[in-house]
Amino acid sequence: MRKPKKRSEEELNYWQPTSDLMSGLVYILMLVIVLLGLYLMQIPEFDQPDADLGDTFEGSLSPSPVSTDEWQEGENLGGSEGRGGGETSHPTYVPSPTPTITPAPHRGGGGGGGGDDGEEEDEGRGEEPDEDIKAAVYVMLEDAETGLTIKEPSIQFELYGENRSLQVLNVYYPERIAFRSYETTENGTFYFPEKLQLGNYELHELTEPEGYDSSGNIEFKVTETLDWSEPLVVHVPIYPSRNIIRVQMLDSETGAAISGGGFDIIAADNIITSDGTLRYRLGQVVGQIQCDEVGYGESDEIFLGEYILRQNDIPEYYASYTEETTVLVERKSAIQPSVNNFPCERTRINVTLADELYPTRMISGAEFSVIPSRGLPYTITSDHLGRVRFEEITKSTSYRIRQTSTTGDYQLNSAEYTVNVTADGRIDGEPTVDLALTNRVIRLSISMSDEFSNIQIPGVSLSLYNAGGELLHAWTTSGVAQNYTDLQPGQYYIINNDSDQRYDVTVRDQVDIQTFTIHSTYVMHYLLYGAIALVVILLVIILLVVILRRRKKKNAPSREE
Repeated sequence: MRKPKKRSEEELNYWQPTSDLMSGLVYILMLVIVLLGLYLMQIPEFDQPDADLGDTFEGSLSPSPVSTDEWQEGENLGGSEGRGGGETSHPTYVPSPTPTITPAPHRGGGGGGGGDDGEEEDEGRGEEPDEDIKAAVYVMLEDAETGLTIKEPSIQFELYGENRSLQVLNVYYPERIAFRSYETTENGTFYFPEKLQLGNYELHELTEPEGYDSSGNIEFKVTETLDWSEPLVVHVPIYPSRNIIRVQMLDSETGAAISGGGFDIIAADNIITSDGTLRYRLGQVVGQIQCDEVGYGESDEIFLGEYILRQNDIPEYYASYTEETTVLVERKSAIQPSVNNFPCERTRINVTLADELYPTRMISGAEFSVIPSRGLPYTITSDHLGRVRFEEITKSTSYRIRQTSTTGDYQLNSAEYTVNVTADGRIDGEPTVDLALTNRVIRLSISMSDEFSNIQIPGVSLSLYNAGGELLHAWTTSGVAQNYTDLQPGQYYIINNDSDQRYDVTVRDQVDIQTFTIHSTYVMHYLLYGAIALVVILLVIILLVVILRRRKKKNAPSREE
């Protein structure tokens, strides 16, 4: 190809390319500015809210955006763009000090959109709604009793419009994200991510704050256009959770229900609800429980927390329950709170009557007189085991107990015992007192033995007389000692009917067995008789020997002849 020849008359312009380049750059910069301006016009305007609104304006949220691609992977809500809601996000809003609010979406579940079908729901969502007919809405979680904000995060709500249709709201910057439920911030408040159209709405609580009951459904109405600086404030009043304490009085020995009784309910710690209100102070008596005729009782509803039950009313005939029981009041559920059982010990005075010498030998049939400081006196008898149980013991009463009769040959114990029962049904700090009483029998054992061999002498007729000469007992010895338990302390004597010999006896008032032994020369007599017989036999033998020898001497000469 032939190169055109340069005309000599044309002058060369070296600045023309640079000028064209600069003109192009200016046009491009102007185009960028125009496009940026058009884009910024599409961003929703968020004005700074009133700083005096509520008590929870602070900070801004850290964004956790969900991309459009992720959002489209969920459930298809219909519409030409094919958007879904399988895992849509929940915005939680705390207004920023600047007009721009950065949303912080949180994933959560929810129902369908506000329209009847997907196409109706999708209509109008691609463009910023008309701000002239909408209102910004600010939600505050409040204690229904104090009116204070409950500063608890992550309390979720759903928004329903006309015909109970779930409202799906959006944010548009930096990308469009749809929300089907909404969470409170750490200050217990939140903004809806976009302004609401005029109409009736219903706020439905999905989760409950710690220590509070469900708020139910909160209805509100948008009747005028309100901007972010002065939004419609929706108050969500919820009541602190309460529950009851249940108790049952039981007999500690039998496990049977007992009537009556009552308790004070005392705060074991400061009871503070999530709004920061001190409900009960440590040690404060917050209520009472009064038990019925079967020993069952329950309290009024009180705030959740830990409490101490202290007995203030003691069932009749029972001692106080001294242990303090700690009870945790928890949130209501389908199951009633568990029953706190209180085994109570009956106030008792236990009396046992036994032989003074043999403690295991119990005395039955003995009578006791009981004289209370309040009420009428009465009599009670020991059973076959020698026991007497006083069970209908009145509080703040003194009892004087004295034995009035006994059985057999026992001597009556005339001592009087006083038992003081205090107002708490206790005796010297204990619910039961044991009185171990004894009766004495004067036991006299009479025996007759040989003075030398200590062998019992049988067959001797003896008689026992008192000091007045009255015959009490007569018997013949049999080789075994004779025992008597019907004697009183004093002087007695024994007559040996075979020899008319008298033996004086002193009976003393003592626990141990008294023995009286009559010593005799019974064996000595037999020995003497034997010795005499032996001497006689020896004399006879000697006499016979002498006679025989004399005969031999006489016969001796005649033999020599």
